[in-house]
Amino acid sequence: MNPPGISTLDRATVDASCTGAQSQRITLIDYAKGIGIFLVVLGHVLRGLTGTVLQENALTQALDQWIYAFHMPLFFFLSGYLAERSVSKPLGTVVSSKLRAIAYPYFLWSAIQETLRHLAGISDQPLSSLWRIVYSPILQFWFLYVLFAVSLVYLLLRKLKVPVAVCFAGFALLFASEFVDLSLGPWPVLYMIRLNAVYFALGAIASGVDWVGRLQKVQRSILLPSAFFGFSLIALAAIVNLTSLEAWLFPLAVLGIVASLSLAAYLEDLQRISFLQTWGLRSLEIFVAHTIFTAATRIVLQKGMNLNQPVIHIIVGTALGLGASLLLYRLSVQLRILCLFRLQPPSASSFSPKIS
Repeated sequence: MNPPGISTLDRATVDASCTGAQSQRITLIDYAKGIGIFLVVLGHVLRGLTGTVLQENALTQALDQWIYAFHMPLFFFLSGYLAERSVSKPLGTVVSSKLRAIAYPYFLWSAIQETLRHLAGISDQPLSSLWRIVYSPILQFWFLYVLFAVSLVYLLLRKLKVPVAVCFAGFALLFASEFVDLSLGPWPVLYMIRLNAVYFALGAIASGVDWVGRLQKVQRSILLPSAFFGFSLIALAAIVNLTSLEAWLFPLAVLGIVASLSLAAYLEDLQRISFLQTWGLRSLEIFVAHTIFTAATRIVLQKGMNLNQPVIHIIVGTALGLGASLLLYRLSVQLRILCLFRLQPPSASSFSPKIS
């Protein structure tokens, strides 16, 4: 079932031509991405408000730790789950797809956001130093940089016939080196890879046993309590400050991934929250654009309308971070500038998608 407002022709063309998407989508993963991107936007709204409209306290700290315990590992896991589909394809085709779908929006939107921050007077770096994003990602764009690197490393390992289990073991050992403070050199990206690659490989392991398919067969009466239980345990860990301990990073992240997928399976089966699937389908577009809209919302509410109620800021900021990003995507389709988010493959350059 297509998300509201997007025609079959539009969906098929945008997904296939821009990202090299698979012919058969896994709806549950779209729902899980929807959950994840909602938490990304909410987390950035909360952090943007902390210290001004929202005063930091035990509750805000616990909520922040709860979100950041698992929401980015969830995205690495989901990417790893789908990675095996690319292993059988020609290396050049896959690398080209990754460049268009991950590297291109990384560079484009890093430049857009930093330029806007500079014009607003909130950037502490001159635009002349923007070229450093080649090796030093800024703000939330570290995720795209690291995802691109991990995806390519995993693909190369699999092309060399390295078993999935061995890939996971290698990434797990790399992750474990964090606990002994093993130095990886001066490049900060390597430390980001060390903390996140293991979840990508875990997703590939889960794909091998069709874990999502198995989860879709679990009774609805079990899924929701499982999700609630998992999220509650992470909340308890955040309250007692276990989330700040390195030894708990992996188990809490895995617990959050399982809980998120359980909730996604429940909501998919419920078939009443299709907007969550839409968020998941357009998670990249929301990810790269949302901070521009949340920051603008915060400025308008606080300085333009003199509103300082935290609840209003959180609700309106999160809603516009999601909604305005989706609207921008819809406009890019309608105005035929899909390159605003992904670089078109040559075969799709002449196509003009339509909105139903």
